[in-house]
Amino acid sequence: MSKIENFRNKPKKTAVELVQMLRDEKGIQFNIMSEEQAVEYFSQRNNYLRTASYRKNYPKHIAGPNEGKYINLEFAYLTELSTLDFYLREILLEMCIDVEHDLKVSLLRELEADSDEDGYAIVRNFLAQNPEILSSIERKTDASFTGELIEKYFGVCSVFSAQGARSYLATRIYSVDCPVWVLEELIGFGEFLRLYRFYAERNPQFKPLMNQRVLNPVKSLRNACAHNNCLLNVLSRTSTTKPSPEVSAFVASFENISAGERRSKLTSRPMFEIVCLLFAYTKIVSPAVKKRRMAQLSELIHGRLQKHMDYFDGPTGNKLVATSFDFLKKVVDNLI
Repeated sequence: MSKIENFRNKPKKTAVELVQMLRDEKGIQFNIMSEEQAVEYFSQRNNYLRTASYRKNYPKHIAGPNEGKYINLEFAYLTELSTLDFYLREILLEMCIDVEHDLKVSLLRELEADSDEDGYAIVRNFLAQNPEILSSIERKTDASFTGELIEKYFGVCSVFSAQGARSYLATRIYSVDCPVWVLEELIGFGEFLRLYRFYAERNPQFKPLMNQRVLNPVKSLRNACAHNNCLLNVLSRTSTTKPSPEVSAFVASFENISAGERRSKLTSRPMFEIVCLLFAYTKIVSPAVKKRRMAQLSELIHGRLQKHMDYFDGPTGNKLVATSFDFLKKVVDNLI
């Protein structure tokens, strides 16, 4: 096993040194944004790690004097992708929250109609089978909103815990008297999806609004957006991404997307997760909210996203980026 030596091989660099490294070692060009502007960008607007991550979408020379350097890659292309990624994440996060909200409402509606369910037993059984979720609720007792709810619906005590030679006071839940409509306010989207599946498995008559094969990628996308992770830095195919039949059929229903384009783009993890969200959105979210949010997404795709499309389109552009944006545009246009 090789030893990791990042401390030695990747030392701290100044903004000036980072720009010089991109130019000399990576072959990145500064004809649109100057080196001075790039230094200011790293100093004031964004960090190197996030900005440079978008270079993964670009090919390198595989031989010759420029071997290992990127082909026709301008620094401005990286900053543009970073900007578009930011705007896209803003809208997608709101859309993920819309899906989460309406799923929670639908589960409560189902429970209300279920005469055999009092809303409390399901919580006790669910938390008994998922103690790690109960532990995550314990960690939220100090939060301003959740703390008050936890004290009302859970028996809470303080205990001394030891971690090595260190002792500290910890919060423990010793009893549960919480209804599902309160639990929904205390757990994250991923934990809620487990609750949603838990109820469906115990109640065969319940017809979930959406398959977990679609909702799990939506959860992944929500987490990425909420944590401000980059989405557009790896647009190429990934061998582990296999679209579910319903998502493939969803895209296949659009006449302006060929079978080849569908197969290619749905094996790109970011495109696949975004399409899963759009598919779920059409099935779950209320018409009024859907109309407004889809209009916002369409405005971004037809507006700001097109501003510097010449960076990616054309004979010297980036086919991977250009075709990914075109695919996303086609999907959205079919839903407006």
